[in-house]
Formats: sequence, structure tokens, C-alpha cells
Amino acid sequence: MAATWQGILLGHLEQHRRYPRQAERMRQEGTAHVRFSVDQRGHVANARIERSSGNALLDQATLDTVQRASPVPPPPTELAPYPVDVMVPVEFYVRRR
Repeated sequence: MAATWQGILLGHLEQHRRYPRQAERMRQEGTAHVRFSVDQRGHVANARIERSSGNALLDQATLDTVQRASPVPPPPTELAPYPVDVMVPVEFYVRRR
């Protein structure tokens, strides 16, 4: 169930991800890993970059994604005690044509 919830969480974050225009124009790419806590109602707290993408614009966009996405799908009860600490990747890659 926990693996399923993480997949749902990643999909939810993806719906709220916005590629920074300047970074996209400059074809800057990368993956930032963000760590945050989720309470039993899906509210996010203490979001921070755990592993940088190497680009400040993408790192900030990652934090913005998490804030926009809150509340997230709540974690399953078997992951209690709350809050649940998670670390997930947020990817930024320019589409190739």
C-alpha cells in the first residue's frame, strides 16, 4: 500500500509542477529531491531540498510544486505515526521534438 501511495503522491505532484519559463528557454534540466512531512489529512510541512538539481530556478520550482500541491493525498494508516516523512524526486526535462 505504501508503494501505491507514493505513486499516487508522485502523480499528484506532477499535476502541480510548472517548468520555470527562463529555465525552459535556456534548456536547463535536472531532478531535485525534496523532503517533506505529510500529516494524516495530507497537509505538507517542512519542505526542503534534500538533493539539489544543480540549478537554483529548478530547486525553487520544486519547492513551489510541493506548496501548490498541498494538501496531497493523505498517507495510508499503516504508515502512522504521523506526520510521515517522505523524499521524492521532481524532474524537469525539456521535451525533445
